[in-house]
Amino acid sequence: MLEKGSFEYINKKKKRKIIMVIAIIVIALAIFGVGLLLNKMSRANIFTVLAILCVLPWAKQLVALIVLFPYHSVSRERYEKAKECVQANGLPDVKLYTDLVITSPEKVMNLDFAVVGAGHVIALVGKSGQDVEYIRNYLTNGVHQWGDFQVQIVTSEKLFRKETERMQEHAVTEDEAENVDSYIRSLIV
Repeated sequence: MLEKGSFEYINKKKKRKIIMVIAIIVIALAIFGVGLLLNKMSRANIFTVLAILCVLPWAKQLVALIVLFPYHSVSRERYEKAKECVQANGLPDVKLYTDLVITSPEKVMNLDFAVVGAGHVIALVGKSGQDVEYIRNYLTNGVHQWGDFQVQIVTSEKLFRKETERMQEHAVTEDEAENVDSYIRSLIV
């Protein structure tokens, strides 16, 4: 199963969406063709309606593909370095997510990495040119609804590693930690 925030999530998700888009088109055409054959080449039949209804799941898959298309997974080398930073810190229950494409009502945002745990959310902005202040406000407001976590959004990989390595335990309840982790994963497309 493809797990949100896992290594190469974006690339694998794009491939899966492309396959789904093509599969739904083939299924819709097959249903339409069977309807034509069974009804003496007349389009006025229930099979035509079923083929048209295939547009709904097709559109959902296509929209997800369009949202993901401009973004790419991080390299294995960058992922391994980030993973080493999290492990070097030594704090328990700290998770590293990568390849995050998150959406809000106004924007689509990309984060290369997010470290979640020990009362912290530290995220590295992915694609350059994004509105960092908007991302910071959006994540901070969302996270604070679920727990008393400190949220940092950084634009430099060097600063991300530095902040991850010097991260100290910030006391939060187990429920808060679980809720914030679930919230971050729920944002990922």
